[in-house]
Amino acid sequence: MRTVGKIFATIVVLLLLTSTIMLALLHTQYATAIITRTINTFSDYQLKADNIAYHISDPWHLQLEQPQLNYRQVPVLEADQLQLWLAPQQLFKQGWYFDSVLIEGTERMQPIVLKTLPAIYIARLALNNLNITSPAISLQDARLQIDNWNSQAQPWGQFSGDFQLSASRLSWQNIKLKNVLIDGDHYDQKWKLYGFSFDWQHASLNGQAEYLASDVQPDSLILHQLTLTGLQLQDPTLLEQFKTQLTQLEATDLTLNIKRLDILESSVEVPGHAFNSVNLSLQDWHWPATYWQQQNAHLSLSASSIQWQETVFEEPLVELSFAPQQITIDGLSGKVFDGFIQTDGALTPDLLALNQVTINGIRWLRPEQWRQSAATLNRAFDDISITKLDVGYAQLTDNNPSFPFQLTGLNINGEDLLLKRHGQLGLWQGELSVSAGFASVNRVTMIEPYLMMQSEAGNWQLTQAIVPFKNGLLDATGEVQLDRPGQPWQLFLQADSMPTSTLPYWFQLPLPLSGAMDITLSATGLAQHQTSLAYSLSGELTAGFRQLQSRELTTEQLWQLWSQPGKEQTDIDWQARNSSDNLSNHLSKNVSNSTADASAPVQPFSATPLHITADRGRLVIEPITLSGNGIEANLQGKWDLANSAEQAVKLQAKQGCQQLVREWEGDQRRLSLSSCNGNNR
Repeated sequence: MRTVGKIFATIVVLLLLTSTIMLALLHTQYATAIITRTINTFSDYQLKADNIAYHISDPWHLQLEQPQLNYRQVPVLEADQLQLWLAPQQLFKQGWYFDSVLIEGTERMQPIVLKTLPAIYIARLALNNLNITSPAISLQDARLQIDNWNSQAQPWGQFSGDFQLSASRLSWQNIKLKNVLIDGDHYDQKWKLYGFSFDWQHASLNGQAEYLASDVQPDSLILHQLTLTGLQLQDPTLLEQFKTQLTQLEATDLTLNIKRLDILESSVEVPGHAFNSVNLSLQDWHWPATYWQQQNAHLSLSASSIQWQETVFEEPLVELSFAPQQITIDGLSGKVFDGFIQTDGALTPDLLALNQVTINGIRWLRPEQWRQSAATLNRAFDDISITKLDVGYAQLTDNNPSFPFQLTGLNINGEDLLLKRHGQLGLWQGELSVSAGFASVNRVTMIEPYLMMQSEAGNWQLTQAIVPFKNGLLDATGEVQLDRPGQPWQLFLQADSMPTSTLPYWFQLPLPLSGAMDITLSATGLAQHQTSLAYSLSGELTAGFRQLQSRELTTEQLWQLWSQPGKEQTDIDWQARNSSDNLSNHLSKNVSNSTADASAPVQPFSATPLHITADRGRLVIEPITLSGNGIEANLQGKWDLANSAEQAVKLQAKQGCQQLVREWEGDQRRLSLSSCNGNNR
């Protein structure tokens, strides 16, 4: 036993002596050579260093200057400085354990081949002056600190705990950021960002977020707060990249919950749309849920201007709240078309219900496609209601040559309006009044027209319609029973001294004369759709003429117009009142191209009363005779609204020894002329 004791004591003494010698040598210039020689001899690693520093006062700390570590000629680490703090409490565990590792000034082109490293565990890893360039991510002048890093077989290892990152530049998936700061933690499959900030596209961003990966349900990203200030986004290439990335994101199972998003003083321009000096706040938004599926979201928006297609809204303000199957318009206002609009209300997938609609001073020149846009908007809702409508001093203009109109000084007031019910347009409920200072509808000038209507349970009544002309007046009443099958309607109209010039534009009669006429009209039918109207229209129109004359056309020019066998012969369509090549356009073109002028003498005419009857869509023009200054004409005809082949209109005229007969039968057009010498053509 004494011998064994001596041997053991000798070994301990030798170990202590060896340790003492080694510690002593580590304090000399031989420390670098000893450590590098030991590693290079007893491992597969090759280490180079300009200097290795160690001091007994800090026994677990080692500092290497300009270290270069290779594994079988493959670079593993190259830095300006490497500092290691060993973890003595872990010395007897398998692997290498460090309390801290500090790496100064390192650059990487590719991730470290971690399978070449032994098992390494670092309680706190810090990298300063870090530069990384790789296909996935690039960092410049970065500082990174992470807790509990270990060299598992992943591209950059793995860690759990707190982390901090700062970088002057960061590039990720073609997104380039500046002045990046990130502070957060990572445990298992959960990432939490206590704060992040960076500059992008002239904008500064900061916020807090949380990401939770899961093997049994979709990954979840919670954006607790994000503030974006001063964004200037106009690059079409970048916009296309966003669209591509968004499409790729939609193909994943990721869910996004935006607790609060603020966009301040930012401008975005995309094809067809522009948003200038926008301030937007979005709260409690869930994606990929649609806006109809939101639980309790809120959106507020203001801007100096917004361009949507060809319409510019100035100083818009929008406040919206989102609940399942309902969007509440807390407030919507803005300047548009030189005027102002304001409204509030709610909408569902089938219903648009507005409380107050105020429109003042707009001047709207309707674009060519406004009818298609209105039809699209109309199809969006089955029911439309407005509690109170107030339109003041508006001006609407449509230059469509088939049906031009202009309304100036337009005022509309309505209360408790139900304008669409179960997909059917009409005044189903409420009271509505319309007036204008001036109106021109299909080239017919009106002075201060006024309409008053009301409806109760679908019984739409036109209680008063007064349309003054320059020297005349039109008065009408009527009703449409929207709630009854077929929607039967009736209209009663009386006009005193109504301008005769309305005939070519409204009834397509080839009588380009001025003067006055007194009209009575009584009509009934079904209004549910065009087919029901074509089979149901019945009524009677009578018109008496006074003071007929023509200053624009002489008798010879009127004869020439009627006898012209060219374009006008094939363009008159008695069925299509809104055709752009109808008779009224042709008449106006011929008048403008004629040799007549304002100094032409007045040509007086006389005419027998006009009488049109309708019986279930079949209309008959009883013969009307026009005569004056050597010309005499007779017009009569009939047509069927439901069958264009039943059209038969005939114009007979003679001037001295000249005669003509013009007929329209279905799609056929015939012209017969007889000159003074007896020739026919």
